[in-house]
Amino acid sequence: MMYLLDLFGTLAFAITGAYKAKRARLHIFGVIFLAIITAVGGGTMRDLIIGRSPLFYLNDPNYFFICILGGIITYITPTFFKKKYSFFRFIDSIGLSVFVIIGVSISFGYLFFPANNLSIFSFLICVFLGMLTGFGGGIIRDAIMGDTPMSLKHGSNYAFSAFCGASIFYLLMLTNINAAIIISIATTIILREIVSKYGIYKKIIIKNKYEKNN
Repeated sequence: MMYLLDLFGTLAFAITGAYKAKRARLHIFGVIFLAIITAVGGGTMRDLIIGRSPLFYLNDPNYFFICILGGIITYITPTFFKKKYSFFRFIDSIGLSVFVIIGVSISFGYLFFPANNLSIFSFLICVFLGMLTGFGGGIIRDAIMGDTPMSLKHGSNYAFSAFCGASIFYLLMLTNINAAIIISIATTIILREIVSKYGIYKKIIIKNKYEKNN
């Protein structure tokens, strides 16, 4: 299940990375490159920090193929959504919710299992690496494109959502892994898409009010 979630999150981030590159009018190779960077950048930094080798996408080519596929599909598919519409942001939130789980799970399994060393130290390390897995690729992508990383901008709850999702998963993963996954994903998406003023829920409310007044 975790493997399928990881592949799904990889596809989600590849699409959002490719979409941002497409909006910047990059050619197809630039779009695919940023799709790959966005999707595997955070996991790469995580694995380098903990000394895990070979890097996950070098050991399993499915990750690379999914990144390339997501980049190509995004590049050749017409954009049906307005610039400020939240569809691709919602996909990004899904990717974030999945990747923080993967980051915590891999970090705990590699550094602290089978001792099951639940402590403040392991909590901080695993949550940090879970967050890094979640938005590290986006930071690299934005830096390459000369932008301030979205996850670090004032007013963004990206990092806070990642922290909450990673923390919940860490605290629940050894008691009920399925519940931990569901609650963690739900928490991250709710914070990003319902609580945040930029989320898809608020966009729908504003859109409905606008249509009602006109």
